[in-house]
Amino acid sequence: MATTSGMTPGQVVQHYLDTFFKKDVERTLDCLTDDVVWKVQGAPDVPTIGVQLGKEEVRAWMTLFPANFEPLAFHIERIFESGDQAVITGHFKHRILSTGKEFESDFAAICSVRDGKVSTYNFIEDSYGLWRAFQPDSVRQQIA
Repeated sequence: MATTSGMTPGQVVQHYLDTFFKKDVERTLDCLTDDVVWKVQGAPDVPTIGVQLGKEEVRAWMTLFPANFEPLAFHIERIFESGDQAVITGHFKHRILSTGKEFESDFAAICSVRDGKVSTYNFIEDSYGLWRAFQPDSVRQQIA
């Protein structure tokens, strides 16, 4: 595992994201503190939305992501740092596996870092657009 001891908070979070997209769950979990507070905001009926407390809850979430999403693109545009916190902004595009629809959004990840690991993670995206991408065409036409 790459050492994160000399990294800035933004570099620690970028390392976490890079590891996540390599689909190595154990190495990804190693990037988090044991008591991580990990949140993705949005509609509660989207399977990957919610708050996860601790590595074991994040591990369970990590089985939901590949079952629901095919990542097509993920780009970090900016990293802002202040003390032990980092905000990363960028853009991504995923395919929703249950509907075949593509969903893309700007994002912000608001994070805190402790001892070279991510201790809080708050991912903000176009949650309404994500919810719509999960809806079958018949439902999407009714709400359009």
